[in-house]
Amino acid sequence: MAKVSLKHIYKVYDGKVKAVNDFNLEIEDKEFVVFVGPSGCGKSTTLRMVAGLEEITAGELRIGDRICNHVEPKDRNIAMVFQNYALFPNMTVYDNIAFGLKMHKVPKAEIDKKVHEAAEILGITEYLDRKPKALSGGQRQRVALGRAIVREPNVFLLDEPLSNLDAKLRARMRTEITRLHKRLQATFIYVTHDQVEAMTMGDRIVVMKGGFVQQIGTPQELFNFPVNKFVAGFLGTPQMNFFDCTLLKESDGSVTVRADGFTLSIPEEETYRLDASVLDGAHKVTLGIRPDDITPLKGEAKGAEIEATVSLVEELGVQTLIYCDTDANSLMIENSPTAFCSSTVEPTAIKAGEKTKFRVNISKLHFFDVETETTLKERVPTVKAQCRVEGGEAKLLGGSVVCPGLFSRIESGTYTVSISPAALSFGNGFKGVIEAVEQQGREYVYRVRLGDDRVFLKSDEKHETGEETEIALALDSVGFYDNGTPVMEPIPEAYRFDGTFAKLKVKEGGKTVKRHFALIAGGKLCLPDEFTQKMYDQGRGIFKKELSYEVSLDDITATSMSDTAPMGEGEGLVAAVEDVLDYGYVKYLKLKLEGKPFCVKWVGDAVPPEVSVSFDFDNVRVYDKAIDMKLF
Repeated sequence: MAKVSLKHIYKVYDGKVKAVNDFNLEIEDKEFVVFVGPSGCGKSTTLRMVAGLEEITAGELRIGDRICNHVEPKDRNIAMVFQNYALFPNMTVYDNIAFGLKMHKVPKAEIDKKVHEAAEILGITEYLDRKPKALSGGQRQRVALGRAIVREPNVFLLDEPLSNLDAKLRARMRTEITRLHKRLQATFIYVTHDQVEAMTMGDRIVVMKGGFVQQIGTPQELFNFPVNKFVAGFLGTPQMNFFDCTLLKESDGSVTVRADGFTLSIPEEETYRLDASVLDGAHKVTLGIRPDDITPLKGEAKGAEIEATVSLVEELGVQTLIYCDTDANSLMIENSPTAFCSSTVEPTAIKAGEKTKFRVNISKLHFFDVETETTLKERVPTVKAQCRVEGGEAKLLGGSVVCPGLFSRIESGTYTVSISPAALSFGNGFKGVIEAVEQQGREYVYRVRLGDDRVFLKSDEKHETGEETEIALALDSVGFYDNGTPVMEPIPEAYRFDGTFAKLKVKEGGKTVKRHFALIAGGKLCLPDEFTQKMYDQGRGIFKKELSYEVSLDDITATSMSDTAPMGEGEGLVAAVEDVLDYGYVKYLKLKLEGKPFCVKWVGDAVPPEVSVSFDFDNVRVYDKAIDMKLF
């Protein structure tokens, strides 16, 4: 079997309509991955690009160790199961399953052996002499699966194979396909619009919307930690309830949630992951509560409650759905903002029209930004902390950092610092205690108490809850703010420079020769042959396109003009030095090219007024600026 790698995959129609946008995914050997999303989200298009039925506009597809962008479908060693079965009506089940093997000139004895093995696995041995019209929908889908199995492919691709079946048969076939995957120990990529199929079948799920990947993770990761409102509402049955609300942090550390018709109080220990910037009681926020986390209250009132009028009760046997509204006057209004659904597995005598109290599971609340719809309760959040700067020293996180080069340039006072997980690591630094540990993939998420503050970080190191530890802080990844105004922002990890690609005549050693250049900010950088070939791989139209060159901070080099070798006329990028940022362990020059500021690492004490800037083109990424598409 094989691993499948999709790197920066795009599908663009008519030069401007992006059906798939910057799709990145590493599928491990023998993994079952599900693409899920509404119609038109790009999931089937992505699958068809893996199969070779759609041309890849940009990006790299690998199956195993082989780049397959331009490999014919028949040579990719994949098998695809379609939504409409795609069986030959004039052939028997046996011949349908054997067809692909016959086309590949496989010996008859081997064909017979493989067909009967596949039929036994799928339980269709007794139907081998029948034609498709004599089979039910589920039996036809098994035949389509059998045709894929006998190929013994590296990868199985299944494009909504159960959508034509009734509900009961779909549930049965879900189980059979999952068992088939475990039995074959193969790599499966499965496309569906049904979130139940995705949650029950996939080792990992890729949620898509509008051609963009929204989130990738295990079913439980996506269910418990959705990155935005779309993922939260798409996964889970019944759908998550949403309410408009505001959040206010109280003096005791708790947070009060005020919505139309109810108020909830979140204790301090449940607020650590919340974005502190929205806890002012003014920001409009979307509150999300899953139906399972808002249940009918029995006995005495304890904890958070919502009182509402019941509009409808659905008895589903082991589960009861109760539809309510906190506003009794809105019971019959469609899409009422105060309506919600409650789910319970316990017997209930609740009837429509009754006013009932419901208990809310405070630890399972979700919050989303009203405008961006992104989560305000991240699994590994960026935290805000207070910092006192004075005399070249900063006091924060229960400790202090002495860095005259950085803190002497900041006015003495108290600032808010923004600390991302990327700024933290285990090492010499602030003393703290690990309060919580949870596994996320191959890494661990840690909540660490440092003084009166709590921070979050990810690491592949294994530590235990309650363990005393030390946390190192990378100051160049920390932002300092004075009442929301940036005083010192984190150094970006990469920059984009707009430019073009050109072939120009230059003089070298008294001769005129042609060279390829990246034209950026009025200067030109001579390109190495390997990079130039990548440009030509995009077609001759590359010369007419407006491009963006994306360069990581570590791949930008600045050299003093006095140390720079003589360049040809107009060659090189010359940037003025505007400032020096000294973090103690690393120093940056703040530069500007045609009005665009950027930073570059600098070694040495003397700082020239101008520097020559160069890029390591082995690692430069190129984008088509007009449609923001990564070319390579």
